[in-house]
Amino acid sequence: MFEELEKIGLAEDLFGTDLPVELAFDNPAELVDYLVFHLRGWGPNPLAARFLKKLAERCRTPALARALHESWQREQISAIIQEIFNTGDRSAGGDDGAVIPARKPRSPKSSGLAATRNLDEDNTSGHR
Repeated sequence: MFEELEKIGLAEDLFGTDLPVELAFDNPAELVDYLVFHLRGWGPNPLAARFLKKLAERCRTPALARALHESWQREQISAIIQEIFNTGDRSAGGDDGAVIPARKPRSPKSSGLAATRNLDEDNTSGHR
């Protein structure tokens, strides 16, 4: 249970918004749709931008790290959800390639920085 709460906390830090917990584990594709809708007009915060850069390197998907100072893209949201909740399908919810606007996120929690450091440690230890 604690691990699930950590995953939700990390996702909330990265997206800067509260998540409907029931979607996080029961329906990741619907969670992507929810975030696309609720993040309209806003882009990745600095924590999310760092996370996406590291994820793009590790997964060899440079598109994830493009336009980090612009609006969220569905592909970016989907990749983060897949990474955090281990859904196995990066295209959850479909990827139409369109730029997705997002709303102003709340300020990130400090625990998100530790999670980004953990991603760094995974990269240096050879974990995927």
